[in-house]
Amino acid sequence: MPAHGEDRQPRETDSLLASEEDSSDSSDDNYLKRVLFIKELQQEDWTHFPGKRISYGTCKQRVGITLTWRDLSVYVPEKKTCFTRHHNQYQPVKKVLSNVFGAVQSGSLLAMMGASGAGKTTLINALAHRTTGKMVVDGDILINGHKVNEALSTLAGYVHQHDLFLGSITVNEHLTFMTRLKMDRRTTAKERQARVVELLNTLGLAKVQNTLIGTPGSEKSLSGGERKRLAFATEILTDPPLLFCDEPTTGMDSFNAKLMVKIMQDMAKRGKTILCTIHQPSSEIFAMFDRLLLLAEGRVAYMGSSAGALQFFESEGYKCPSTFNPADYFVHTLAVFPGHEGRSQARIDTICHDYTMSPYYKQIEMIIQQEEDIRLLNLKYGNSYEEELFHRNTPERPGWLVQWWWLTWRALLDSYRNPTVHYIRTVKKIISAFLIGLSYAQIRLNQAGIQDIQGALYFFVTENSFPALYGVLDLFPKEMPLFFREHRNGIYRSDTYYISKMIAQMPGFIVDPVVYCLICYWLIGLQRHFYHFALTVLISIVDALTASACGTMISTGFESLPNILLFLIPFQLIVLIYGGLFANLKSLPWYTAWLKFISWFMYSNEALTVTQWKDIKNITCEMPPGVPCFHTGMEVIEKYAFKPSHLAYDFVMMAVLYCCFHLLGFVALHVRAKKK
Repeated sequence: MPAHGEDRQPRETDSLLASEEDSSDSSDDNYLKRVLFIKELQQEDWTHFPGKRISYGTCKQRVGITLTWRDLSVYVPEKKTCFTRHHNQYQPVKKVLSNVFGAVQSGSLLAMMGASGAGKTTLINALAHRTTGKMVVDGDILINGHKVNEALSTLAGYVHQHDLFLGSITVNEHLTFMTRLKMDRRTTAKERQARVVELLNTLGLAKVQNTLIGTPGSEKSLSGGERKRLAFATEILTDPPLLFCDEPTTGMDSFNAKLMVKIMQDMAKRGKTILCTIHQPSSEIFAMFDRLLLLAEGRVAYMGSSAGALQFFESEGYKCPSTFNPADYFVHTLAVFPGHEGRSQARIDTICHDYTMSPYYKQIEMIIQQEEDIRLLNLKYGNSYEEELFHRNTPERPGWLVQWWWLTWRALLDSYRNPTVHYIRTVKKIISAFLIGLSYAQIRLNQAGIQDIQGALYFFVTENSFPALYGVLDLFPKEMPLFFREHRNGIYRSDTYYISKMIAQMPGFIVDPVVYCLICYWLIGLQRHFYHFALTVLISIVDALTASACGTMISTGFESLPNILLFLIPFQLIVLIYGGLFANLKSLPWYTAWLKFISWFMYSNEALTVTQWKDIKNITCEMPPGVPCFHTGMEVIEKYAFKPSHLAYDFVMMAVLYCCFHLLGFVALHVRAKKK
């Protein structure tokens, strides 16, 4: 390929191409070579900016994308029930797409249209390699003569029909975050900021750049059109050569819809390949698409130029009236009318069959055949064009540490921007601390005081465990759709996301136990030495962090809060019973006694008990003669089957549980992300 600013010099391939054109040799090898050389020449004709690196793409010249597909069928399961046949299990499936075909060359803006249920979204998802695990895709999808694979997510952009954002950050912060994780790692901060400013101005978002994205329906949030434009800006940050858009004008007024299509039209004129599904466009917007694909009942009814569609349907006896919107007329013609299913199906069958006999189909078939010939040539001669293509067009993403840093920044910013949650939690913690502290105020160190102190320590354990455990249960279910989408787009890894969320939780679960202990500890009148107080605070913090790790693990393992609670209730009973709070650990049956090792309640209860009683040498005995008394703190510790030497062991075991819970939580998140 010629370097920037250089004129292309005559090559040996040019003379070979000319000699082959003059030659009468029509062998397959010569034909395939000729196709390849023509393809290379076409790719070298792309314009660029001499002497200037493209800041939002890669540092090399862009390559045009030709996307083709043939005999593409998509199957989805109809029901979860299975039936048996010849001892083999089969599941009924529905054929959503039936042997569809098509081709889109660089510089094209393709509109995919059809009635509801025609298969538009399924087709664009199949082409973008974004089908769910339940779908089965059969057929050939080629990019410049090479089969599509997972690398397509880094080469192409995809604008979803439904927008998903973190509502607590601003438009500018969102784009800044995305530029840092999506754009080439070699771009400078100045180049990234210039790209953000360019997109804000181009898409009319400059006025709302410092506005919180918010959630739909709330007072302080972007409008539907602004959210759609922000989603579009996110996908074109890296200037992808291939762009998929699923209903990009949904929720927009006519002006903004036209603006959005005009931007896509300008991108196509600069050599991009753009495919989008669109529902009921106005006649003015419809005229902006140069290519059209009409689907009917999962089959191709027409593909070609937008102007050619009118001629084709007129030749079939379906002339669009001058007062009709062509888009509405095509969809109406290819729709299945209730009560007239047989007649509608016959009309669709005739149109689909006649299209395959038309010259419009032959043009598409020729492009598909050319790409398949290039594929055969690459397979035969081991051409490395595929690797070169992805290296030229795929940005070099930032490393693990950069991903973790920016994800943590976003998570902490999200936590900071939700003060109501922290306010309610802090107020609740203060009220609980005062109520419990006043209830056990100024405990006396006698036989009755032993039970009172142990009861107070019970609340130290539970008041720091349960809020932390339940406070994170909806953390991942709420953000899981956003995580799945961003992870599927290759923006970041699942481990960097999980660790960032884990770190963002820590400040709250450190501050809350400190607030609780500052109030409750001194009201009760526990050991009045700073060592004992500091150790109690430390135990409470570790207790809360371990509980939050358990809650995070459960949160990542289930899709909904009801399922989480269904699992948590019996698990919580086990943790309580085998925590030494309601049963003496010595009395537990041998076949269930091992459950105490997974109860952080037991470790925190033991650590608090040892901290409060280890240094007590004299306990007042006011009991009648003959009634046994506890005279030292060591006797109290032994009564509850605890050991003073286990203080360090308790911290270690809670740290082990903390790590194990988070490890299991990450595995659950990673597995779910892989399935998606």
